[in-house]
Amino acid sequence: MKQPPDASISIERTITRIGPQGRREVMDILLREERYELVCNGTCVAELHCMPSLLRELAVGRLRTLGLLHEISALRALSIDEQNRVIEASVAESPAPAVSAPVDVRLAAAQVHALQLAFNERCDLFRATGAAHSCALATPNGLLLFCEDIARHNALDKVIGAMLLQGLSPDGKILIFSGRLASDMLSKVVACGVRLLIAPGAPSLTSVEMAEAHGITLLGFVRRDNINIYTCPQRIC
Repeated sequence: MKQPPDASISIERTITRIGPQGRREVMDILLREERYELVCNGTCVAELHCMPSLLRELAVGRLRTLGLLHEISALRALSIDEQNRVIEASVAESPAPAVSAPVDVRLAAAQVHALQLAFNERCDLFRATGAAHSCALATPNGLLLFCEDIARHNALDKVIGAMLLQGLSPDGKILIFSGRLASDMLSKVVACGVRLLIAPGAPSLTSVEMAEAHGITLLGFVRRDNINIYTCPQRIC
């Protein structure tokens, strides 16, 4: 039987199911979705359709991937108005930091599979609802951060926001996704500086070209007996 997630992010609802046992009424678990306005320095910069959890991380990550927040020291204030569904940030103007050579990361194939397995074991919300995307930040030794949301963009933004809030450098880190790798996701990865991505799905051609241009290793179709390396294969041995 499915174990219901926290009531703040989900609700049980009776549905009609037709299957091998015929037509019957059953309880199902649905994730809550809320709409928040993200306001930066008095201007609405995004509408967030999201699961109501880790909203601070989501807001900081979205500001980063929109190019409005380069470092956490520029965030002067951030408030969440739950009643009116508004997240308001005050960000000081600051130049983009100089790009330095990143500390590289290399993985053995066995480490890739171990990270994917550890990631899959954390995806309880997807197993309970079938409606959640997941994203994790890792080192070769294991997972550091794990975030979930109904939208894959939000799950990634939550991880990026948590990185900034916790002062974690992208150097030597790995991102793991639960879905496909489209170019809109790759643009966020470019913004956060991580150089190795693992996913069980396929990338688009634009994603592969973008990853290649930015020196990012893109791994897709990572399964028990398979790894597809689309770009920069020298990081995988």
